[in-house]
Amino acid sequence: MNGSRRTTSERIMRRRRRAALAAFAAALAAIALFFVLDREGTKLERPGKPPLGYLREPLGERTYRVTAWSLGDGDSLVSATGAEAVDEVDFDWYQSQEDGSVASRHENLDLVAAARNSGLNIFATVTNQPAGKLGFSRDIAAAIMASPESRRRHIENLVALAREKGFDGIDLDWEALKAEDRQPFATFVEELAAALHAEGRFLSIAVFPKTQKRGRWDTQRAMDYERLGAAVDEFKVMTYNFSGPWSDPGPQAPLAWADEVLSFAESQVPAGKIYLGIPFYGYDWHAGKATAVRSAGASEAAARYGVKVGRDAASGEATLRYTDGEGVAHVVYYQDERAIAAKLDQMHRKHPRIAGIAIWVMGQEDPAFWDLIARRLR
Repeated sequence: MNGSRRTTSERIMRRRRRAALAAFAAALAAIALFFVLDREGTKLERPGKPPLGYLREPLGERTYRVTAWSLGDGDSLVSATGAEAVDEVDFDWYQSQEDGSVASRHENLDLVAAARNSGLNIFATVTNQPAGKLGFSRDIAAAIMASPESRRRHIENLVALAREKGFDGIDLDWEALKAEDRQPFATFVEELAAALHAEGRFLSIAVFPKTQKRGRWDTQRAMDYERLGAAVDEFKVMTYNFSGPWSDPGPQAPLAWADEVLSFAESQVPAGKIYLGIPFYGYDWHAGKATAVRSAGASEAAARYGVKVGRDAASGEATLRYTDGEGVAHVVYYQDERAIAAKLDQMHRKHPRIAGIAIWVMGQEDPAFWDLIARRLR
């Protein structure tokens, strides 16, 4: 692939291919059971409609699949679909509860309909957060995983959520787990995948990055890459948050670290299921804390204080160092086009067989990011 802009004729041809692809997918959806191939040539048996990206390579169009989490930013959805830069949106509105029910926050089914009408796959992201609160709760996950009955109850509610709201599947993002949850969590995921597959729906999972089977801390040790990867349809590695409020100033995703994480993931999980996590945000360290920052905010600060944008060699991310009007020193690492391009270029070079990218989060981007992603990946 090259980085040049597509010509008008290329855009027309691509739209025609997308239309043909949609028609082909619709025909397959009418068949109770069908076979498709992943990027490693493994035969997948799934009822119903597959994530659209699985159909591309057998039809001869070599592209990567682009998925993105959304908290409900409509303008970002319009920009992404207008650039033809996204395949799937994962709406992060739902929370598992200790009694097995599913709570929701900021649900907007009109936005789901808009994504569906744009030809995108749509997944419901489900976290283990208390209803109406922020932060992940291990207690919620432990209560659900405690017994076959508690697992069955929650799985039934998750399948019902996908069915009743019209989602293609569930995107599971359980965090704050303990090392002793490793086996129960894998069992829960296997059972959830089986229940969704029985209804022609799909399971995506967000996993913590690591470079060895056991992992170094609880959240890593709780995730058995091999079992989870065998069960799910999409395996999204959160290759970001390398630095943050808990650390000294630094990048979100050093390239060498992301490469090592993906190499380990590919040793455990079929490459055609793996997604590279792409951050659209950065952090501003100042006054003993770190706050999230977007590209637009960082660019405004650079202009206001007349400072030159630097470049972190380890990650390709943009950097700023300045003192504000109140005398507070700031150190900023953030994403710009060059930073996103560096991550995509490394994926092309070193991990060309993985499925694609998973973006956190829609609404934090510079609008130019979508055109860049469309040029490099589609």
